Amino acid sequence: MTIQLQIVLYVLVGAAALAVLLMMLRSKRLLRNFLLTAASGIAALYAVNVVGLLTGTRLSINFLTLGVSAIGGAPGVVGLLLMDTLL
Repeated sequence: MTIQLQIVLYVLVGAAALAVLLMMLRSKRLLRNFLLTAASGIAALYAVNVVGLLTGTRLSINFLTLGVSAIGGAPGVVGLLLMDTLL
């Protein structure tokens, strides 16, 4: 994979995370929304790894994947799966 493609992917992931954070800031219930998004993202990451035992598609658990799944929620986990599949 070329450096230009990596830069584009990182910019897109950063923009998506910024959009999610801005939407949470605009709502009246910032902490509640963040906790719900983080819980759904981490649950989706766990579900991917459990189902990965059958399908062979698994995501490693580290600070990056936990951060993306906590900030991005379930769409963040789908993005991680797409990046894992494409890269």
